[in-house]
Amino acid sequence: MDSLTTLQCQNLTCLAQNPLTNRFCEKCGTPLVKRYLWMMGDWVRTYYRVGELIDNRYLVKQPQIVLDTKPAQAPQAPEEPPSWISLYLKLLPFHLHIPQIYGYIPSPDERLNMDIWLLEYGTIPLDETGELIYPELLPTLAEVWSPASDLRQIHWLWQMAKLWHPLQKKAVVSSLLNPSLTRVNNQLLQLLELSKDEATAPNLRDLGAFWAGLIPTAAANLQDFLASLTQELESGDLDRPESLIAILDYALQHYGGGQERTYEIFTCTDTGPLREHNEDACYPPADQAITLAHGQNPLAIVCDGIGGQEGGEIAAQLAIETLSREINPSPTTDMEFYPENHSLALEQAIRVTNDLISQRNDQESRQDRQRMGTTLVMTFAHAQEMYAAHLGDSRIYWITAHSCHQVTVDDDLASREVKLGYLLYRDAIQYPNAGALVQALGMSSTNNLHPTVQRLIVDQDCVFLLCSDGLSDYDRVEQYWDSEIVPLLQGEKTVTAVGESLLQLANQKNGHDNSTIALVYCRVVPAAEPVTPLVYAEAKERIILDLNDQDFDPSQETFSEEEVVTSIPTPPPASSSVSSPTSPPAPTNVSPPRVAIAVGVLGLLAAITWQFLSHNPASNPSISPAPVTDTSPGTTPSAPVTSPSPTTGTTPSAPVTSPSPPNASPN
Repeated sequence: MDSLTTLQCQNLTCLAQNPLTNRFCEKCGTPLVKRYLWMMGDWVRTYYRVGELIDNRYLVKQPQIVLDTKPAQAPQAPEEPPSWISLYLKLLPFHLHIPQIYGYIPSPDERLNMDIWLLEYGTIPLDETGELIYPELLPTLAEVWSPASDLRQIHWLWQMAKLWHPLQKKAVVSSLLNPSLTRVNNQLLQLLELSKDEATAPNLRDLGAFWAGLIPTAAANLQDFLASLTQELESGDLDRPESLIAILDYALQHYGGGQERTYEIFTCTDTGPLREHNEDACYPPADQAITLAHGQNPLAIVCDGIGGQEGGEIAAQLAIETLSREINPSPTTDMEFYPENHSLALEQAIRVTNDLISQRNDQESRQDRQRMGTTLVMTFAHAQEMYAAHLGDSRIYWITAHSCHQVTVDDDLASREVKLGYLLYRDAIQYPNAGALVQALGMSSTNNLHPTVQRLIVDQDCVFLLCSDGLSDYDRVEQYWDSEIVPLLQGEKTVTAVGESLLQLANQKNGHDNSTIALVYCRVVPAAEPVTPLVYAEAKERIILDLNDQDFDPSQETFSEEEVVTSIPTPPPASSSVSSPTSPPAPTNVSPPRVAIAVGVLGLLAAITWQFLSHNPASNPSISPAPVTDTSPGTTPSAPVTSPSPTTGTTPSAPVTSPSPPNASPN
């Protein structure tokens, strides 16, 4: 069957059929995207044969694994997802670790429960011919554990610890303890699927027992530390997820010292062929490649203005000026050991920026859709950590030589409906309002702002791509990351050449909007001196005493990736004014963010963050957000993606014109 099956080009203006062996479309030259999907349910292993074409679309490549041969078409979606499927949808903020529902295939016989649900995982490891490297999509943790570095091993355990509480709340934490479900996708720990907890839910003692089995094949200088850690878990002496995470944070800091990192940053922006004004902005200033040595902390920002030429470009530039000024002090000792302080400081800088833009709106008596605002994506690196912050639908991608993962989740109506459990993502983006924003910088009071700040661990050469939707629309990054960005990691292109090439691609393949790009290229090499083994008692003494002095809530920064679904109400005019900001500083040595507040105030901010995170909008689904829309001219209508008829009663609320074409990326 493989020799007779063809693969559809994902370019919506082409859609040509190609042999499965092709890497590029024979008609238009677009790189062909191969989406391998997991079919849930052991029964499909015996019911379908390898080489069979299901639903005239999904080619069975391995037992329970299919290749979507028509990736440009929207998958089928049910009228209403069953409750156990909506669980995946509500975990969308954890998409780097939890698979998302791609679509489903209805049962051929309504009398039988034979529906097929398909899961997707972002980039899947493929060989040069586009075939699976691993026969079950991803290797198990046990398969790749032994040869991994000490930092990578701690990183995987840290990710499991970070997932413990959110999965425990959903009664699926046993998924982390199932060796067949705990998979690894390069640097990321990913679950193959979710497993419902039994009547007695697992606890950290069970996690300790699971980790104890990894000790014999752990890195030599890590074994004693892990032995003491698992003993504390199994005995019950370490019984709080936040304490476990804090100890692993300390270990990450320690073993991260065994590597050195240097960065190159390049930004560029263009008005595009159809727009008259450029409402985007970036930092560092465009068209300058900057190199930062080990110990220097790079900051990169991309903003996409909202509100037309008289507002959007002002808001975007004001955001750049304020953020680059606020995130510019010296590190403190506490920050070295409490990385959540970096997240709080970045959030504080975002809130200050939001207030300045909002006050500018009030000064100029801008109301409703005349108010100016901007999307925001920002990365800031410190030691082995990369902090990624965002508001709106500009995006951050994390790219290695073998993978491309979308870090951010768009703050738009489509994602909102998914997080509420109402619609599958690839169904939600078919609606005309799908791209309308529900959150952006400067549109309303800081009380209504919920920025997302994620903390990622960098232990290998990689590129962080920040971009406005002028590039990311129509899956252009998903299509071109391998051909355009991987050569940078292989030493075949410079960061400047890659940035300019991506900007040209955005104008030629999309062209409907301004396009802005920031590339943060990280090189990782071993440090001159290897790290010594970490003594568990040292980490515990340094961390636990401080933790016991605090009233910890497990929903603080530790689990900040669990975003809330929010709306942007129009605030009443304010009488306060704000002075004109100064120009941004030169992009030289960008040092870590300032914590310009005392520990007590940090605690207050954490408490406020908890209040935001604990808000549950699903309890009142009739309340619709007031979407943020781009009122500037030149809005391009949605692309002609084939989709099923919208389900009655599930159309996203507050219908407005989408500010940009819908993206087909699931994350």
